[in-house]
Amino acid sequence: MKSTYARAMKGIRISEGGWSNHPRDPGGATNYGIIQTVYDTFRKSKGMSKQSVRLISEAEVNEIYKTQYADKIRYDELPAGIDYATLDGAVNSGVSRGAKWLQSALGVSSDGKIGSQTITAAAKADSIATVKSMCARRMSFLRGLSIFSTFGRGWTSRVARVEAESVSMAMEARGISSKSLPIALQAESVRAAEKSKNATAGVAGSGTAAATSSVSTDWSNLAGVESILLIGATAALVVLAVYLIHRSRTQSARAEAYAAVAAGATA
Repeated sequence: MKSTYARAMKGIRISEGGWSNHPRDPGGATNYGIIQTVYDTFRKSKGMSKQSVRLISEAEVNEIYKTQYADKIRYDELPAGIDYATLDGAVNSGVSRGAKWLQSALGVSSDGKIGSQTITAAAKADSIATVKSMCARRMSFLRGLSIFSTFGRGWTSRVARVEAESVSMAMEARGISSKSLPIALQAESVRAAEKSKNATAGVAGSGTAAATSSVSTDWSNLAGVESILLIGATAALVVLAVYLIHRSRTQSARAEAYAAVAAGATA
């Protein structure tokens, strides 16, 4: 595997942690990021009997990550940064989903299978812009899941870390100097923090508008159509406020992640 793989796997192993079996996690029993069904398939392919994923060996973990994830997304053929962002998405949400986020960001057919067309497009693309687009699409997908209320905070932090580290990899591949790298990453952090601040201000504005329209209106004097329109407008403001809250949190997580990677690049 190419040089970025060890760095990518370090990040993935930190994100995945060890044993877990959360009742709301559709993946079920998981150890080091490997779910039971994937482990069962792996052992069957080796002619071995099933056993709890809690007993998985380090050698098995490494082989599964390489053969079931890295090889399937053609990790070694993807540009630096794009490789890690795609791999982490595949591990977290499945190979097909991880591939689709890349393909959508590149503007090619999103069939969930990385072939020559995707590889060629990735090689020609702006790696930094592609990574950011992938992570934005990933966050949009995750926010739509019913279990986001349970796992959303962790997912948001994870995607932000992956984006920041992947952008750093892409910058390094472009030949940025060790002196300029932390400066560039810190600039990304500042921009994200400003976006978070603006979103927070928007939340306050939309919340005030919704409250004002609700309290100040004499509903008894409104006709049926007028009532429907006002209710719709108030609901729209609430939806906007929720969106801005998510945006503020996402941008805040991005700001923290870029700052952390910048600090690491300085050390």
